[in-house]
Amino acid sequence: VSDASGCSMIALLHTGAAKFPQNLLPRARQAVCSLLPTGVLKGYDSIVSRKLASHSFGASMAAMSSFPPQRYHYFLVLDFEATCDKPQIHPQEIIEFPILKLNGRTMEIESTFHMYVQPVVHPQLTPFCTELTGIIQGMVDGQPSLQQVLERVDEWMAKEGLLDPSVKSIFVTCGDWDLKVMLPGQCQYLGLPVADYFKQWINLKK
Repeated sequence: VSDASGCSMIALLHTGAAKFPQNLLPRARQAVCSLLPTGVLKGYDSIVSRKLASHSFGASMAAMSSFPPQRYHYFLVLDFEATCDKPQIHPQEIIEFPILKLNGRTMEIESTFHMYVQPVVHPQLTPFCTELTGIIQGMVDGQPSLQQVLERVDEWMAKEGLLDPSVKSIFVTCGDWDLKVMLPGQCQYLGLPVADYFKQWINLKK
């Protein structure tokens, strides 16, 4: 689920801008393009590229003439989807956990982590949640718990060399909801620790 303002980055890269509120597209385009210059979509299929192009993402990115050196070796773009309804259900639970590893020098996507998560407090997705996120019941049924997914995230971080003290990486979100509210809130509810690498991030909206 997107954060309180409805801003979602992985949804834009993964599914195009079809479900993105039209009034937020200019802001999202500016935010994404401030981080991702020409060539960042290398490795993604032509369908996604065409979807982004239809909303002028390609033109905005192609217009960038230079990109300054970055202080981080890697940007880890993250955007959760979570259980939701109207009125909101409590607690919300993460149901999709995607991370996109972006090289801070080449601005190319080097690796991705993606897992669906089985909700346990409210295991049945609501029609509102499916409509908003595009995630159907069959995608989360039988999937690992959040604890198991967090363990696999840590394994992926280690495999990608991101736990090496000499490697500077940071998570990137569109808003503070994912890592300030959603993850620590659910971990507190479940009695799970939050890894230190989740405690700092770049909020593109700021």
